[in-house]
Amino acid sequence: MDKNQLHISNLQLDYGRKTILDGIDLTINSGEIHGLLGLNGAGKSSLMQSLFGSNKKSSYSAFINDHSVDLTAQHLQHVAYLPQDPFVMKGAKVTDVVQFWYEDPDDQDKILYEPMLHSMLHKKVGILSMGERRFLEFLLVFYLPHPFLMLDEPFSGLAPLQIQRVQELIKEKGSQKGILISDHYFDNILQITDQNWMLQHGKLTSIESGQVHDAYRTK
Repeated sequence: MDKNQLHISNLQLDYGRKTILDGIDLTINSGEIHGLLGLNGAGKSSLMQSLFGSNKKSSYSAFINDHSVDLTAQHLQHVAYLPQDPFVMKGAKVTDVVQFWYEDPDDQDKILYEPMLHSMLHKKVGILSMGERRFLEFLLVFYLPHPFLMLDEPFSGLAPLQIQRVQELIKEKGSQKGILISDHYFDNILQITDQNWMLQHGKLTSIESGQVHDAYRTK
């Protein structure tokens, strides 16, 4: 697998007179797991949506392997994004959803043979528990071929065993992707990240794992 680098320069996002993201620079290499930390409303989701290309109000320069790219051209499959909100149709069976997302049977099998998903394959999405649905959504996005992955609240609603499994997948199979992950349960992030960032007042600063709890207490 080729190594890739995503570099974002001077990311700016303003809503009227309110600045959400202020001149942010960020570099993510394949094989790296970056934690994105910050209080509610700090702009973490806005940052991920900007990197995914869905937030049209943000401005920045983006480079992959030193080549300028347009991240809003999502058909180029640079960045995949797991949003906070549910996005899978409730009326479809889990098996049908997987087959809709992935045409190649080999790709389908990566999800269909996931041990923690096997018991719900023939259930409709609408009757899954919140944790089961979130786990399905994580798998759907996680196995996409995009070299960079934004995970917004991937642990939300998950049971302890599901959390452990998501962490295992990110560490083992995510080693060839560049990953940015944010979650309210930041301890789950700190257990698997290589680099952590604190987003505060629109600015992004590096923070050591051992400083995170104190940083949240003093904000």
